[in-house]
Amino acid sequence: MKLKKILTGIDFGKDTNSVMAYAASFAGIFGSSVKLLYVIDYLVTPPTYLTPYIAEEKKVAEKKFETLKRQLTDAEIGAETEVIVGRLQESFEAAAKKTGADMLVLGFMSHVFRRSSSEKLIKGLQMPMLVVRGEKAEPLRIGSVQIRSILCPIDFSETSGKSLEIAKELSGLFSAKLHVLYVSPDYMLKKMKISEDRDRASRDLLERANEKLTEFLGSHNLKDTGEIDEGEPDNRIVNFAKQKDIDLIVMGARGLGLIKGMLIGSVTDAVLKSSPCPVLVIH
Repeated sequence: MKLKKILTGIDFGKDTNSVMAYAASFAGIFGSSVKLLYVIDYLVTPPTYLTPYIAEEKKVAEKKFETLKRQLTDAEIGAETEVIVGRLQESFEAAAKKTGADMLVLGFMSHVFRRSSSEKLIKGLQMPMLVVRGEKAEPLRIGSVQIRSILCPIDFSETSGKSLEIAKELSGLFSAKLHVLYVSPDYMLKKMKISEDRDRASRDLLERANEKLTEFLGSHNLKDTGEIDEGEPDNRIVNFAKQKDIDLIVMGARGLGLIKGMLIGSVTDAVLKSSPCPVLVIH
């Protein structure tokens, strides 16, 4: 994983310090510079009478950025800032392309009836994203991030293989313990009415999963790091993260779900909404 430039979404909300802390931590490990971006989000061109108010908001944001930039330079991390007026996703896409950013760091918020700004970016941008959320990420400041354990959920897909390679690299850089988890979905077993059939099917699935896990880990030069669970993938991933005191989850945005070719995005979305720690989403 090469990180020369880290694009960091800032909204000056309660998660700002934690987002800054993780951006600085990864920048320090990889020797990256950081671009801080604040977007004044407008779906359409704002009317003329709003121009003074937008100018004032931009001025306030630039003033706040002076403090944040100083925090990064004090930590010997190169930093730039930019305030953009425009559509959220298009603004981030343009900034990522312009700067050649290798990763986006952002906070996370979820709404019940509509997608939040962070969810729109996660869905729309095809780049690695470190989503800072959960009790593990608060409250933190630059220099206080500790990543001692990393969880990589896999489904034997190409994307999860890519995620595993990145998780393996990060575990070395952060000197963190790596956990690899495969969750065998129990949707087929629930359909079986006879308990003996369920038990036999469960044993068969577990045996095949063990064989595939050993083969998969071997292809990535890993052993003795894999575990198998059974149930709803997102619930089991989150429970594992809580039980094992995981500091970072690394997982693919897409892969093989319950049906071949099914997007794993629903699982990733569900994990993001309830994870106790930051999640690095790999495309």
